[in-house]
Amino acid sequence: MGLSVIISLVYGWEMTLLILSIAPVLALTGMIETAVVTGFANKDKQELKRGGKTATEAVENIHTIVSLTREKAFEQTYEETLQIQYRNTLKKGQIIGSCYAFSHAFVYFAYAAAFRFGAYLFQTGRMTPEGMFM
Repeated sequence: MGLSVIISLVYGWEMTLLILSIAPVLALTGMIETAVVTGFANKDKQELKRGGKTATEAVENIHTIVSLTREKAFEQTYEETLQIQYRNTLKKGQIIGSCYAFSHAFVYFAYAAAFRFGAYLFQTGRMTPEGMFM
């Protein structure tokens, strides 16, 4: 990568500086997206584990539950756990989708800035098409 940066600085230092100034923003948005997705994945794991514990307890103690006629109580507890998970998943979908859109939008903003600046450099004669493709 170092060699490609040196070559690009030789043939078009202005364009290279623009792209190098945008690169940290692109890296930061990618890191934010990754952190949000990872954080929600860990939270999902804990919520599903809690629902699994309720189901496991009901299955292991089925004779006691039936003799005490507590089937509805365990079913309701399990259903509430799943409803909480469902509501959280709906919220997470919106947040993760927004982070994904935000981070990927910056890629296209970088393209737009580079193309606009490249067109400006061509118009002013400060860069040739050959220099751009080098």
